[in-house]
Amino acid sequence: MAKSKRAESRCRYLVRKVATRKGWDVRHPQKGGQFLEEQEIEDYFRDSGLGKTKPDFLVCKNYQPMVVVEAKNEKNKIDNAINEAIEYAETINAHGKYKVNIAVGVAGEEDNGYLFITKYFDGTQWIDLSARGFVLTSFPSVAEVDNAILTNNGTTEVTIPNVSEYIVTAIELSSILRSAKIEPSLRPKVLGAVITAMYQGEIDLTKGKELDSINQLVADAINSTDHFEESRKKQLIETLKMSKADYSRLAPKMGKIIFNLRMLNIKSILQTDTDFLGLLYEAFIRYGYDNNSLGIVFTPRHITKYCAELIDVTAKDKVIDIACGSGGFLVASFDRMLSTYKEMGIPHSVIRESLYGFDTNPTVWALAALNMFFRGDGKSNIENASCFDDNSKKAVSDRFTKALLNPPFSQDEEPERLYRCGYGYTSNIRINGRSCEIRNICR
Repeated sequence: MAKSKRAESRCRYLVRKVATRKGWDVRHPQKGGQFLEEQEIEDYFRDSGLGKTKPDFLVCKNYQPMVVVEAKNEKNKIDNAINEAIEYAETINAHGKYKVNIAVGVAGEEDNGYLFITKYFDGTQWIDLSARGFVLTSFPSVAEVDNAILTNNGTTEVTIPNVSEYIVTAIELSSILRSAKIEPSLRPKVLGAVITAMYQGEIDLTKGKELDSINQLVADAINSTDHFEESRKKQLIETLKMSKADYSRLAPKMGKIIFNLRMLNIKSILQTDTDFLGLLYEAFIRYGYDNNSLGIVFTPRHITKYCAELIDVTAKDKVIDIACGSGGFLVASFDRMLSTYKEMGIPHSVIRESLYGFDTNPTVWALAALNMFFRGDGKSNIENASCFDDNSKKAVSDRFTKALLNPPFSQDEEPERLYRCGYGYTSNIRINGRSCEIRNICR
């Protein structure tokens, strides 16, 4: 019994922690906050209609109750949590003075992660609160609640995570992977595989089935697209595959990894124009371990956007990045193309053939391919090869109008001097019929 109470107490603590990240003030309303705990509800809302039993939290805004939260100490109690939260909300609504449209159920434990379910009452029934076609998987933010009440149909606009949320998530994920004895060079691969699997469906967390489930979901996701050649599909699936021999220590940690990613509402976020993978990996590699060991350079997202604007990328262009990393410049260019293709009368299908990239690191190449995969275009032209190979230079000659590049840190076979400005090793890549002059303005 004591253990159960401690677990539920940790769950309530987690609710407050996540809610704070989502913009709520978890102090008591008398101190300017928005959260009431179970024992505080009756004193503050004597006319709520609630009896002796009360929810774990009642969240208020402008002195009006808005969200009911019920927490449980085991993940398999998530249905009980959301059903009880709905019952409390209906009791308040039936009393007549207040109206609560949002109920949140949360259940879990520290070792295996937590689950959140959010329901919205549209006046007729309780339905999943969703954004861009996918249900929210974290505690709803202040903006998400406000938007849900405004639309009143069970949909909202997902809140884009801020930089600090990416950093917090990256540090936590790095800690989990370190404890599972996953080598630093393999950690980006793990995240890429898990995110792809979550995008495709629900990962089976039954003991002994975790890795097989992830591998199958990754294969299903990649095989479902027609934007990859068959050989490239096999290469991407193989690059992301996790064997039980190498990743046996990871399987028990998978629940916590998934929980941290669900807190970012990744399915909904991937439908926005946010460079989710780039931002997450930038934080993950920068704060998780020494990125120099992988030779990766993450150009800040505001710089990639600025560069695409500076050279005025439009849907008429063909853009190349000969050291594309996770694809930040290609993403920025793709966004610019999408904003102009209709007014220019250019078919959307043309854009998918207008972006080209190279990266020699198989894991980083996979991340770039996934980055474009989640965005719905451009991914078929990212090569796991060196731009200095004769075949590569021949393949891209005279095809592009604009180039963007932030060279990697020095590596044994590709020192930075090979990426020097002007003519030389990049001279066979031609822009507007002339030898390419690439200027790295980001350093």
